[in-house]
Amino acid sequence: MKKAILVFASLFVFALTTQAQDTCKVCKPYKWEAGLLLGVNQNYGDMQEDASYLSQNRPVGGVFVRRHFGNYFALRGQVFFGGLAGNDLDNPNGRWNYRRLKFTSPLTEASLLAEVYPFGERKYFCEGSFKRNLTPYLFGGVAGVFTNPTVTVQPGATAPPLQSWMDEDAANLKKSAFAIPFGIGVKYNMAERWTLGLEAGYRYAFTDYLDGTSRATTSLVTNKPYRDGYAVANVLLSYRFGDKDTDKDGVVDRCDECVNEKGLRKFQGCPDTDGDGIPDKDDACPTQAGPMALQGCPDTDGDGVADKDDACPTVPGPASLQGCPDRDKDGVADKDDACPDVPGLKALKGCPDTDGDGITDKDDACPNEPGPASLNGCPDSDGDGVPDKDDACPRVAGSVSAKGCPDRDNDGVADDKDKCPDLPGLASNDGCPEGYVNGMAPGYRTLSGCMITKSELDELSAAAQGIEFYSGTNKLKPSSYKKLDRVCTLLQRCPDSQLTVVAYNDGPSTAANLRAAKLRACAVYAYFLKKKCISKARMTYEGKGDEDLSTPYTTPDGKKTNTRIEFQLR
Repeated sequence: MKKAILVFASLFVFALTTQAQDTCKVCKPYKWEAGLLLGVNQNYGDMQEDASYLSQNRPVGGVFVRRHFGNYFALRGQVFFGGLAGNDLDNPNGRWNYRRLKFTSPLTEASLLAEVYPFGERKYFCEGSFKRNLTPYLFGGVAGVFTNPTVTVQPGATAPPLQSWMDEDAANLKKSAFAIPFGIGVKYNMAERWTLGLEAGYRYAFTDYLDGTSRATTSLVTNKPYRDGYAVANVLLSYRFGDKDTDKDGVVDRCDECVNEKGLRKFQGCPDTDGDGIPDKDDACPTQAGPMALQGCPDTDGDGVADKDDACPTVPGPASLQGCPDRDKDGVADKDDACPDVPGLKALKGCPDTDGDGITDKDDACPNEPGPASLNGCPDSDGDGVPDKDDACPRVAGSVSAKGCPDRDNDGVADDKDKCPDLPGLASNDGCPEGYVNGMAPGYRTLSGCMITKSELDELSAAAQGIEFYSGTNKLKPSSYKKLDRVCTLLQRCPDSQLTVVAYNDGPSTAANLRAAKLRACAVYAYFLKKKCISKARMTYEGKGDEDLSTPYTTPDGKKTNTRIEFQLR
């Protein structure tokens, strides 16, 4: 028996250290079991010590509670009730027929057993559903055994034990003992909550009084008492319990990742509203079915970009462009590409820029030559704001109005074609003012070439009309000085000009009237000399009578002056 205990202990330790692992980890509910056991026992002691044979088997029945710690280990507490019995006459060899002893005893056992399941106690499919399975286990533990044996000598004994020995055993009888139960079993998980088991084991008792005898049955040869024990074979039926299921979805709270929502076991109690095989808690689109690769979101065009993130959900395109197509492969989606069939630059909305000036070829008037946007992409070598293609003088800065050529007088006629380059004029008159002929202005030109223009002559005429004298005298009014000074400025510009100051008086050409006119002309003459407007040698003066006796002389303001001054250049 000691060898049997040693072998079992070795198997028990081996089972603890070589547990088979599940292919996938699944939470297993209901750690507790409560159940009934029903079986038979077989006494092994002083009345059956030479061989194993069935004799005086007694039924047992009891209850047990089991607590699982993981899938490989459990503790079981149990109590069962039954009886023990033995009879010398049952020995098939007739060895004990001479003493003819027999005993009967009630039996109560309370034990705490450790169970080891080397291949796992329960199996679940990886999606979480229960799997029926048959699994072996080893058990061992401690037990308290309670008996009250009655020993009798049957009639016909030829050499019964001495009565003194019988009395000694009765006096030393122990009705309780410590025992070590151990054995093997197999368990069938026939439903998630129901199990059926079959086990066989042995109870090694630390007493020789289970059968009520010790001294009376001690071998005269060895003089050593024989330790009693008994074997038990049980059928066990149990019900699992102990876990709460708040949402009543069949997944206990301990294993339920969505405790307050009804769900599916394969998703640890979480719902899958759209039925796409991805629980709502992990589904980015819980109401629309989609593949796991896209976190449960649909992909209408099948381009690998979920519709919710796809800017073009009905047309396939790369993820880098939010699922939109790019026909010319330039990295700009067709919907944003102004040139979808020609590769271009992202900065230019997918259009090409051959000359790299930042202007798309389709908007570039000079697509092969870089130029500024202000000139539609055309170069401007002289920097005058006129593109070279429109610049008549591309190497010399000019004005826009002169097609990029220099134009000093800014009249829109290039200097090389302007007959009056320093005088703004008309393009139709070769850049000269109206009235000029072949670049020559109308007006007075001195021998040195100094030009007094027509407009300046008109100015002289207007100034002459505004000269006034005090009535009856040849004295100039101060209001005339400004006009005379303007005439002086013109005369100083052309110092070789010849001037004659002529005064016309109202009335007939009498000597007195002519004399008065001459004196007034002399007054103007004297003013010019005083101001050094012109040398004395180049200036004369005259007095004349009225040219038209019916019309009085007046200023431009309509004032009557009686004298008209005229400046004549020769």
